[in-house]
Amino acid sequence: MSNVVKLRDVGSYNTIEVEEVPSEFPVPHAGCYYGIAGRFAQEACEKSEADPIGVLTHLLTWAGAYFGNKAVLRLGDVEAPPRLFSVTASSAGGGKGTAAAPVRKLMLEYVNVQLRKIGLPPASYRDGPMSSGEGLAWAVRDPADTEDEDGNATDKGVSDKRLMILEEEFAAVLQAARREGNTVSAAIRRFWDSGNFSPMTKSNRVTVTDAHVCFVAHITYEELIKRLEQSEYASALASRILWVCVRRPKIVAIPESIPVAKMLHYADAIAKAIQFSAETNELSLTAESLELWGTLAISLAKANSPMSERARVQVLRIACVFALLDCTDQVTPQHLRAAAHVWDYCLGSVAYIFEGEQNEEANKILVALRKHGGMTTTQIRVNVFQQNIKSAAMNTLLKSLETQGRIKRTVRQRADGRNGKPATVFELVNI
Repeated sequence: MSNVVKLRDVGSYNTIEVEEVPSEFPVPHAGCYYGIAGRFAQEACEKSEADPIGVLTHLLTWAGAYFGNKAVLRLGDVEAPPRLFSVTASSAGGGKGTAAAPVRKLMLEYVNVQLRKIGLPPASYRDGPMSSGEGLAWAVRDPADTEDEDGNATDKGVSDKRLMILEEEFAAVLQAARREGNTVSAAIRRFWDSGNFSPMTKSNRVTVTDAHVCFVAHITYEELIKRLEQSEYASALASRILWVCVRRPKIVAIPESIPVAKMLHYADAIAKAIQFSAETNELSLTAESLELWGTLAISLAKANSPMSERARVQVLRIACVFALLDCTDQVTPQHLRAAAHVWDYCLGSVAYIFEGEQNEEANKILVALRKHGGMTTTQIRVNVFQQNIKSAAMNTLLKSLETQGRIKRTVRQRADGRNGKPATVFELVNI
């Protein structure tokens, strides 16, 4: 079981609560498919094997990249640009690439053409790989701070800092992030936070300011569990990502693409939304949205999952994308509800991918503490896991159980009176 914030189907959606749900394959709420993005996602899958939630994830992220960071949703001191990092996960051959195909075609073959017709440049696009922070920085770099003989910058840099990346081998990114000295994890975190990054290298130093990088990555469940270790870097990276389970919903012997006329219709609407975002400086919540957000934000803040640390900002960012696709600078309750439903699906995906395994390990600790009354970290590692667990993974489990209020730690001095480091003992709370 896992604590997942659910936007309940009650009246006007003003009732929002934390609900216990099993770690099973998530089912997207119909409210996810709001607006033009939702319509495209569903239509693209009518005669194909693509998963609509996967198509929706690709389109929201891709549109957000094209919107740039000029049009930002502001709420107090919180800024929520339309900048999303998404990872679609499935079994091998589960449809990650199938979900990407119609969106890639729409954006690169249709939207780009429409943008050029109205005199707007499309965002840059890369297939990856995201193997290093320096490589990411180079793609959106500032002008060099050195000049040639004529007084011009030796490197003019990149003027348009919008970049969309489709990374089909996210396992390689996670593997690279584990190497000593590799900065790809730090770069991803900085680009999500502020768009500013300046890796400290001995030569060819690159500085990036105000970049707007978005990506959708693909990975299998097996690779994800294997590569994303429960360590500090993993938690910091994971909470900035929308995790989305996808699967092949049906078998289609002869798949068909969306007809050209309809693709042109969607491309025209999205191009107009991109033009609107280029002319918009700030988005805000309507009075009705503020009332809804007052309840929703509290529920999001109470979620115990370590990957929910940035839940409120994630929901606001998704809502910002939905609003811009509607060509409005007013985030309405409909935009918030759609964003909350998408986030709910992401939390369900996290529970399905990660928490089943984590809960099994956490339950081992709880059973042992119930039996013995209190145990040190060494005793837990030896007696519960037979030393077959890494320190970082076990510490993450213990911190998670502490955060949930299920265990507490105390420090005990040595019983033999000798000098030495005191023992940290973990005990159950109210059990």
